[in-house]
Amino acid sequence: MKKENIIVAFYVLYFGWLFTVAFLTPSLDILNIFTSIITILYFIFLKEKWDLVWFWVAALAPIAIGTVTFANWQFKFESGLLPYIPMWLPLAWGTTIVALRKFFILITR
Repeated sequence: MKKENIIVAFYVLYFGWLFTVAFLTPSLDILNIFTSIITILYFIFLKEKWDLVWFWVAALAPIAIGTVTFANWQFKFESGLLPYIPMWLPLAWGTTIVALRKFFILITR
């Protein structure tokens, strides 16, 4: 299969996943499974150099935003908030960053 076909298939799945996350279901189980499958498929078929680093930086962003508070001019890590962050959210951020990076690379080549 040509790389262009793989990229098109990924984007069809990616925007289908994005539509599912944004509009179709509030079920966390479905969102977690679907987002995990999209992430796994990306790293099996489309992984490029530095994608894993970009993925983890972007995946840690919502965790940091959701668990770090700023009060009395101090940053505080609230580990008690970790269970309230759904699994699909960091996966979605990570997948979005690497997908946008791949799109940028594809356009600039």
